[in-house]
Amino acid sequence: MKNHFKTTLLGAIILLGLISCSKKGDNGDMDNPTFTGPNLAATNLSVRVIYLVPADRTLNKAYTDAAGNCINQLSSWYKTTLGSNKTFHLNNNMLVETMQSSHPAAWFNAQNNNTGDAQFYFYGNAKSDIQTLLGAGFDDSKYVYLVYVDAAGTTGAGAAGFTAMPENDLKGLTGQMTEPVSRWIGGAGHELGHAFGMPHPTNENPNALMWTGYTIYPACILQDADKVILNASKFFY
Repeated sequence: MKNHFKTTLLGAIILLGLISCSKKGDNGDMDNPTFTGPNLAATNLSVRVIYLVPADRTLNKAYTDAAGNCINQLSSWYKTTLGSNKTFHLNNNMLVETMQSSHPAAWFNAQNNNTGDAQFYFYGNAKSDIQTLLGAGFDDSKYVYLVYVDAAGTTGAGAAGFTAMPENDLKGLTGQMTEPVSRWIGGAGHELGHAFGMPHPTNENPNALMWTGYTIYPACILQDADKVILNASKFFY
């Protein structure tokens, strides 16, 4: 009888221990996600999405997931709207690369080594930091970069091959802003458009993605001039 009781008690303790370890492990994965570092096997002529975390902030899995959802939606939207069965391509082996900066959040919107318009200091700093982190792996002839930084910035911006989006866009993608999530996906689509070579339209069509149409995404449009640029882009195939 005593031996049976001891065996039963021991089994219960082991079971509780396993349950406890399992729960701890699950929570640990959620509460303490790890950085992926650079994607060393990124596909040529692809869009690389990077979530950059300042030294004084922590990796937020919700932001990683939201950035991945955003770029997947935009890939589909561009393909449907362009109408030529072309779109930009992603890296399914690592949809979102997560990296830690050596700089605090406040550094990203400071002047540092930037000159010119202060509203683009954030863009310049984000690009400089990514170039440092990737080293020789940075190549805007092979990749277009969409970089989300969990730091304040005056504005998101895109230019040839590189897009930088500040913390408000991460908040917007996770429903923390007053505008719908779709507006923040559209905003990324607009800045990516600049990275693909599309300018603001001279006709200022309010429905155009490259004007203010990003605010009504996905109901916005690509104009004929945009389609010519994208169909000629090596990143659309």
